[in-house]
Amino acid sequence: MGIKTLLIEESEFIDFQLYGIATAFSDSPQFIYNVNLSFHTRFERIKDLDVLIEHQMAYYPIYEWEDSSTQIYYHIVKNSAYTLDAVQSLSNLSSLFDVTPTLIPQFKEYNYFLRISQEDHNEIPLQENSFIQKITPLEVAKIKSISRLIF
Repeated sequence: MGIKTLLIEESEFIDFQLYGIATAFSDSPQFIYNVNLSFHTRFERIKDLDVLIEHQMAYYPIYEWEDSSTQIYYHIVKNSAYTLDAVQSLSNLSSLFDVTPTLIPQFKEYNYFLRISQEDHNEIPLQENSFIQKITPLEVAKIKSISRLIF
């Protein structure tokens, strides 16, 4: 019996909406706390998204909330990573100036992304307010590194 290869198009796995969020909060626990408080959501930290970028493992914090009334999953992913190498090499002063890789380089102006598990859902649980300066819908088909958000 011969070996068969199954080629699956990446777009088959893209069944979500994506929004960019610009906020003054760079600390994700503080941002999520304010989101939960202001919008009556219950985002909780889950396992980080591990991405290999330029031979270095980068870790992106992810927060998840399932709206029990609609059965829709929402994820907030931080656009900037932390790396374990940088944490372990604090004695090296040059590591203080290392640039952390962004998850989606096309959208560096957004601190976080809101990923909604349904393509055709028209409501988002967040809105612009005193600590969220901008929420913008993003065209998933035009994002070059969209495979990083398939989890």
